[in-house]
Amino acid sequence: MWSRNAAVALLCLLILMGCPLLAQIQSPALPHVQGNNLNVHRPPSRTNTNQPVDMKSDPSFRAILDNERVRVFTIDVPPLGSTQLDTHAHDYIILSLGKSNFQLGEGAHLYPMQLDDGEMQVMKGGWPHRATNLANTTLHLVEVEISREIHPERPICGLAGRECVDGKFGGDAAGTFTHSTLFETDTVKLSRLLLNPGVTQPEEHHDHGHVLLALDDLELSDAGTQQTILKAGDAKWYSSSATHQLRNVEHADARLITIDLK
Repeated sequence: MWSRNAAVALLCLLILMGCPLLAQIQSPALPHVQGNNLNVHRPPSRTNTNQPVDMKSDPSFRAILDNERVRVFTIDVPPLGSTQLDTHAHDYIILSLGKSNFQLGEGAHLYPMQLDDGEMQVMKGGWPHRATNLANTTLHLVEVEISREIHPERPICGLAGRECVDGKFGGDAAGTFTHSTLFETDTVKLSRLLLNPGVTQPEEHHDHGHVLLALDDLELSDAGTQQTILKAGDAKWYSSSATHQLRNVEHADARLITIDLK
């Protein structure tokens, strides 16, 4: 009798131990993004039956840039609020302006995200979802949708590929600059630029059309002439190849993202 009771108890114990493991396998957590270590989120296998809307029709989205190559939106969601169920037909980058705590998804497919100011996540397209603000402060995001896709599964460097090593660092009497590539694929190259006040970046050539995206309110001069004033989240489009020599004319650091579209 004792052996039978012990066997039953052991079976119950195994069942209790197995259930959490099964739940863990069925509901994987989204990896947290730390600094430049960009992760890639892929869509769930199930198709949502609700009818999504284009981001341009969602009042939480404001179009900053819209052409045949790229669309850039700022997203503002009030505390504990949500966007509508939006289409996301193409791969995109989501970037946090300020510290954020939110989740993406719909129904059973919910993916929490906690990003620091300036951190970003690469997202695969093809699944409609909404953004829900989990914080008691307004959520500020930037979404950059690439019409030719990002192809994060085929990195040249960054993401899951080898380390990007073409970064630059230097300075002058005014201060320093850093220009680092975060990742590159066959369609996109994304870099981060930091300019101290008064610093001029050495000439930087872009072979393709590209986007200049501001992470801060900033004012720049280009090759000592052209003035560019951008608010945080604003974007400027250059339709062809160009050579820039940017100078930060503000009294605070200037943080920018450059996105080259091949």
